Amino acid sequence: MQYKELANTGVKVSKIAVGTWQFGHAAVWGELSPLEEYQKIIDEAIDAGVNLIDTAKAYGTSEEVLGKILKGKRDKVLLATKLSRQEYDYNTARSELEGSLKRLQTDYVDLYQIHWPKINIPGTWHKADMEKKDYEDVFNSLIKLKQEGLIRFAGVCNFRLHNLEGLGEQALDFIVTNQVPYSLLWRFYDVEGVSEFCKQKNIGFLAYSPLAQGLLSGNFDKDVKNVQEKIRQANILFNEPVYARAIKVVKVVEDVAAEIGATPSQVALKWVMERDVVVSVLSGIRKLKHLEENIHAVDIPLTEEHLKKLDEASLNFQNTLPQGLELWIGDNSKENLEKLGIKA
Repeated sequence: MQYKELANTGVKVSKIAVGTWQFGHAAVWGELSPLEEYQKIIDEAIDAGVNLIDTAKAYGTSEEVLGKILKGKRDKVLLATKLSRQEYDYNTARSELEGSLKRLQTDYVDLYQIHWPKINIPGTWHKADMEKKDYEDVFNSLIKLKQEGLIRFAGVCNFRLHNLEGLGEQALDFIVTNQVPYSLLWRFYDVEGVSEFCKQKNIGFLAYSPLAQGLLSGNFDKDVKNVQEKIRQANILFNEPVYARAIKVVKVVEDVAAEIGATPSQVALKWVMERDVVVSVLSGIRKLKHLEENIHAVDIPLTEEHLKKLDEASLNFQNTLPQGLELWIGDNSKENLEKLGIKA
């Protein structure tokens, strides 16, 4: 396993982490696996050197599952969870964290994150923007929780550039991570300046959905109508006309994978790992074989030429999308996508 330092903390984080949304949210992912399967995934991940595990209250029973399977192993992992409510005051944050600690069967978490900022995107389920008090509450709550020894480090998730700037310098010195959707098919955090800002402030990305919910694995055909899962249907990438354009990027990934004897998933993951701003890539795992494949992505030999080829295809795709989008917007009808500026 390879590692990167978490900001200036001296703490080393594995380049691959385990995301556990799939461990506990049957309404989204379908029938859950037996507890024993998740136990095997976590045990093998730890044995392979993975030391970061990410969860959230919003991930159904994920925290409870982790609480059970991490017994006797708590000291081997960096455990990350989130404040999933969009109320950031100390009393709310403290109450929410106490619930997470109980479910996780631990007395502290290594990284506590704000799951979502308030954002307003017309035509989507995002209806409100952050206000000055929200930013103040975020900082005051997280700093108090750290002072109380309930969290070691603080992070945010899904924060765009204006959200980060709204936090202020004192908070930015305190925040160590920004967990964002980041892949060859989702480069908003690059083109809108978030990546560069975070590098300047020494805030590392925890990259989630690095395979674009499996689209970059090469396991989907050209007909988007064959995509059945509701969570994917809610994703802009799995809706036309975006899907057909995304498949062209997948083809480039498949070509590179064939050249070096790797899988498309490994190529896509390795590309994310190689980004300077990324400290760890969150790999959502449901099956043990996928964990093994993803861990081996750390060692595949992507050349500068390969990286350039992938980057070019990625940005060509990104440039077809209007700025300010989120992956999941609630209404992916043709009419609504056109209102957002996504046209054939």
